[in-house]
Amino acid sequence: MRILIIDDNLELRDFLAQSLLEVEIESVQAQSPDDALQQIETGGFDAVVLDSIMEGQDGFALAQRIRATRQGRTLPLLIMSSISTALARRMAESVGCTKFLVKPFGAAQFIENVKGLV
Repeated sequence: MRILIIDDNLELRDFLAQSLLEVEIESVQAQSPDDALQQIETGGFDAVVLDSIMEGQDGFALAQRIRATRQGRTLPLLIMSSISTALARRMAESVGCTKFLVKPFGAAQFIENVKGLV
């Protein structure tokens, strides 16, 4: 399994990548929406994990942009958010996110959600 992690927070990206590595799941990191879209176009990902709030573009808008790409149309998307309202969940669904994960979370919960994507 190969996962693209999109977040502008290096510390969180590293935590997520290390959590995946511990269960033998490969990951690639992207720190910006533009970097992520370039990575997605190259293909080879089984799923995408993205943050809902990033500098430059929110994750909901990025999810829409991912869905508009040839490679991203069918990729499972897991969006992470510290906003746990029903509205945030509906927004995630409306832009094509497969799963919604509320922060904070631990490694086990993250892994469980990622494995549930594919």
